[in-house]
Amino acid sequence: MKTWQQLLAPYPIDQFLAEYWTQKAIHICADRPEKLQTFFSWKDLNHLLNYHKLAEPDIRFSIEGKSLPKTSNSQDWSARLREGATLIVNKVHHRIPTVTQLAANLRYDIGYETHVNLYCSPAKQQGFDCHYDTHDVLILQIDGEKKWFVYRETVLYPTPDMHSANQPKPEEPPYLECVLKPGDVLYIPRGHWHYAVACEQPSLHLTVGIECQTGLSWLSWLSNELKNNTDWRQRFPVVVNGNTDAIEKQLTALRQHLIETLHQPDILHKYIDSLNYRSVPPLPINLPAQMGTDIFHNGFMTRFAWSPLHRIRIKQIGEEHYQVQVGSKQIDLKGVPAKLVENLFNQDEFSLIDIADWAPALSFDGDIAPLITRLVTEGILHVH
Repeated sequence: MKTWQQLLAPYPIDQFLAEYWTQKAIHICADRPEKLQTFFSWKDLNHLLNYHKLAEPDIRFSIEGKSLPKTSNSQDWSARLREGATLIVNKVHHRIPTVTQLAANLRYDIGYETHVNLYCSPAKQQGFDCHYDTHDVLILQIDGEKKWFVYRETVLYPTPDMHSANQPKPEEPPYLECVLKPGDVLYIPRGHWHYAVACEQPSLHLTVGIECQTGLSWLSWLSNELKNNTDWRQRFPVVVNGNTDAIEKQLTALRQHLIETLHQPDILHKYIDSLNYRSVPPLPINLPAQMGTDIFHNGFMTRFAWSPLHRIRIKQIGEEHYQVQVGSKQIDLKGVPAKLVENLFNQDEFSLIDIADWAPALSFDGDIAPLITRLVTEGILHVH
C-alpha cells in the first residue's frame, strides 16, 4: 500500500477506508506541497504537447461545459487555453513513465484497474458543468489552486451506461466545498455530483479513475466462462404455433448447468484470481538485453532489477520447483535452491555477486547464467 499511503498522507489509510471510501468525498491537505510533482509537472505537459502525436479523443478542450471542435493544430491549443478553455489529455498513464508507474502501483495497492487523465485549466475558468462519474476518482492537484463543489448522489452506484446527463441533478447544496492547493488530494466516490473552478492562477491536476468491480462485473466474467460450454452457444428452438415447450426445456437445462457451475468449489477463487491479472500493464521492453545480447556487460558487478510495473508471485510446486507469476506471464523454475529463491525474489535490485553469496554451490556457466538469461529474455528481469 506504499503508493496509496503516499497519496493519502498524512491521513490514515484505515480511517479513510472505514469512513470515506465509496461513502463520501474528502479533501486531504498535503503534508508536502511538492510531493505530487514527482509524478507530473508543467515540463511533462509541455513534453506531451510538443513530442506526442495527440488527437481526439485523447486530447480535447471544454469551456463552460461545452466541448470545442477538434483540432490537430498545436497552435490552436495554446490559443484555446488563452481564451479560457480547459485542456484534457486522456490516458496519460500510457505516455509519461512516472504516471505509468503511479497507475501500476495503485493497481496493485487497491486491486482494481486505474487510468489517469490530465486537466489544465486557465485561471478563474470552469471547464465542465456539474456532473458525476461512474467510477471513483482521486484528484491530484499538481500546481495552482482549484475550488471544488461536491454534492450527494441522486443515483446510487451508477453503472457506465447511466450517464449523469440523463439523470436528475441534486437539489441540495454541496456537502463539501474546498480549495485544492499543490500536493492536495480530493477523493470523490462514483455517483457524487461535482464541478470545479480554477482560482487566480492556471491549475494543473491529474484525475485517477478507479474502476472497481461489482456484482455485475462478476456476472460478466461468469458469462465469458460459460461461452466455453457449447450448450450456452446453441440457438433456442423455433416456436411453432406458439408452443414454447422446447424453449422451456432448454432453459431448464441451462439453469441446472448454471446452478452446478455456481456450486463448483473453486468458482469464486477463479474469479478473484482473475482480478490479479486483469488490465495489468505489459512487461516493459529492455533492449538489447532482452534479445539475449550484452546481459552481463559489467561482469560480476552487473546489476539487475525486477520489472518496475509488476508484482511477483511465487508458488512452490515441489522440491526446488517454483512457479513464478509476473503480470500475465507465468514461468516454471526447476532445480533452484530455496535460499536463492527466497533472496532473489525479495530484492528490488541485486548483482551476480549477491547471487554467489546466496547460492555458493551453483556454477556461473551451468546454473546462474542460464537462469538470469531466461528471466531477462522473458522480460521479467531488467539489466541495469
